[in-house]
Amino acid sequence: EDVTHTVRTIHSIPETLTRPVFIVVEGEVFMTKSGFEKLNIGRKRRGEPLFANPRNVAAGSVRQLDPKVSASRPLDAFLYDIATLSGDEMPVSQGKELEYLKRLGFPVNSYSHIAKDVEDIIAFWQKWHGERRDAQDYLLDGVVVKVNSRRQQELLGYTGKGPRFAIALKFAAEQVTTVVLDIGLQIGR
Repeated sequence: EDVTHTVRTIHSIPETLTRPVFIVVEGEVFMTKSGFEKLNIGRKRRGEPLFANPRNVAAGSVRQLDPKVSASRPLDAFLYDIATLSGDEMPVSQGKELEYLKRLGFPVNSYSHIAKDVEDIIAFWQKWHGERRDAQDYLLDGVVVKVNSRRQQELLGYTGKGPRFAIALKFAAEQVTTVVLDIGLQIGR
């Protein structure tokens, strides 16, 4: 699905890089919690139905046919991978990849961490599972752990669904109680 026309409307995605290079990058588009609230306040004022959550709005906004709709929404992005690069040497590690993307002007998440061992990974996950997670202006449901070495990533390769060199460590799902106020019955054919 080509969404270039809508992704180009995201203010944090640069129209021009700091220097010429042919690059294909991968990342994630999201909507901040504060942006989502402002968007719904405007919709409520206009008598429009409210959006359910920022993830669905961000996904739907990127798939819009009209880029003006996407441009009117407070979208942001984090880039985290280089799929193709020519004109420069491919960075040798995930850490160097993020540095390279940042130097080109792409938005990257500043909270990346190079872990020394499994205990360090677990400590990082635990740190983010609590207060730090809630303190961010964007939703997150876990952390992604990647093999840092690009060479090892290439050796591990991909499955049909994703890379063997990365895994998402999810947080416990948020649980809430719903009260059913009414049930409407309808008889069809």
